[in-house]
Amino acid sequence: MEIKDLQQLVQLQMMQTMHASSSNKSESPLVDLTFKQLLLDKINQATLLSSAGNSTRVKDPFISNAYSYHTANSEVNVPSTSFNASITAAAEKHNVAERLIHAVIKAESNYNPLARSSAGAQGLMQLMPATARSLGVTDAYNAEQNIEAGTKYLRQMLDRYNNNVELALAAYNAGPGNVDKHQGIPPFKETKNYVSKVMNTYLA
Repeated sequence: MEIKDLQQLVQLQMMQTMHASSSNKSESPLVDLTFKQLLLDKINQATLLSSAGNSTRVKDPFISNAYSYHTANSEVNVPSTSFNASITAAAEKHNVAERLIHAVIKAESNYNPLARSSAGAQGLMQLMPATARSLGVTDAYNAEQNIEAGTKYLRQMLDRYNNNVELALAAYNAGPGNVDKHQGIPPFKETKNYVSKVMNTYLA
């Protein structure tokens, strides 16, 4: 976390506090919560960068039930090698090529464990919340859990389509229902580009 970022946040809090005091009113809980969320986000990013590969995040001491704050598509520079151990373990457990897992992660999140799509997909392998829950994930932003679950789901798709990697990837992206409906890769531009992108990385 840069000092200037902290200074800006602290200054914002001080200004809000002074305003509340001058008006003889207590500070708005909503404003206070926004400040604390912004501060927590900065701390989480700094923690992630200082301990790449360690998916433990700061839990908010200000909010009941320890709500954890994430920023959609946060820009973080985490080396892909930070996740090698988790990828190797998942690959061996589910009999999926490590290169394929790397290729999926590269296409899905570019190795950003805090990635979140506009549709709500989360983490390294961009798991949808319902899918994540069905696979036993309790924290989709935990890199190890995300890789384990994403690889397990990829294995399920490979089994469903007789180890046809392209069909498995299409199902990973667009859902098996669409693959079954179209009896192949669905005619969706996004899915076609996705399969091509992952396959190029996988076979490179």
